[in-house]
Amino acid sequence: MHRHVSAPARFFSQLPNDIIRHPRLSAPAVRLLAWQLSLPEGADEPLWRTAERAGIGKVAFQHAKRQLRAERYLFEWRRQSADGRWQTVQLLTNVPLSPDEAREHAATARALPAVARPASRSAVRPAGTAPAAGGPTRRSAAPQPLETPVGNTSHPPAPTSSHAEHRIGSASHHHAAEALLLSLARSGPHLALPPRKARQWAPLAARWLERGIGADDIRTALTAGLEHARSPLGALRWRLEHALPEPAPAVAAGPPDPGSTPLPRVSRMRECTGPHTQPLLFVPVGDEERCPACRTDGAAAAAAAPSSGSGLTAFRAARRALAVPPTST
Repeated sequence: MHRHVSAPARFFSQLPNDIIRHPRLSAPAVRLLAWQLSLPEGADEPLWRTAERAGIGKVAFQHAKRQLRAERYLFEWRRQSADGRWQTVQLLTNVPLSPDEAREHAATARALPAVARPASRSAVRPAGTAPAAGGPTRRSAAPQPLETPVGNTSHPPAPTSSHAEHRIGSASHHHAAEALLLSLARSGPHLALPPRKARQWAPLAARWLERGIGADDIRTALTAGLEHARSPLGALRWRLEHALPEPAPAVAAGPPDPGSTPLPRVSRMRECTGPHTQPLLFVPVGDEERCPACRTDGAAAAAAAPSSGSGLTAFRAARRALAVPPTST
């Protein structure tokens, strides 16, 4: 392998080989770090703007930031400015630093402004302007009511426990929805949400939880097929807003229909009148009073009994009929 390197006379940056050959930094992470280190002194360009200019996508940008933080090339702090607004302070370095070293460098560069406290009342000096014209006046008292008020005129009652429970329930749903959105990153890196965006989208996900849908069912409904989407987070936002299942229609509760309730099987049973040691219940088909076993035994006994001479009786009756003389006319 032959290489030809021409030393640039201007517009170049000195980048350590440890960054270029780092085994745990991806190409977007190296490009993001090299781009930031090549900016002129005093340039205040956020990382997301650098990622846009370098053509790094949102998912690759989040991966690059995690890698740079893990290898101690990037440090972030949340600080409150003098006007009360919260801001994110970032520090990029070309060599790995410990957290204490990074904080010391940030403080030296005044990247961590101290929280400005309001001056006490005693420290406020009087203004040099002339006072308002006119003498001091007394405060006017409120007039007495013309009629005696009727009813309770005290402060409005405190909210009932149901309202308080509703507020507590809404807050719990909000926190649960935020945690649910942050857990979507387990399905794939394309669904990694920043904490700030998860907090903004939490009210949309809270509506799913208020419908009584389980967390696993919500994850499946929101993340299915998004790995091939052009903008996974955009598709996720659309599903949160428009794919919420309709609530099940409420069924009016009415008195139970006696005919629709099946009768227990015992109510249709009857006690057998046959010879049993203990009472025996059976389900009759018609008007039977004995169980099938007793009826079967009775039929078998009747079939086995000897004939009572029905043939002899018929023969004698026939002879009597022949022996009767005809009536004379």
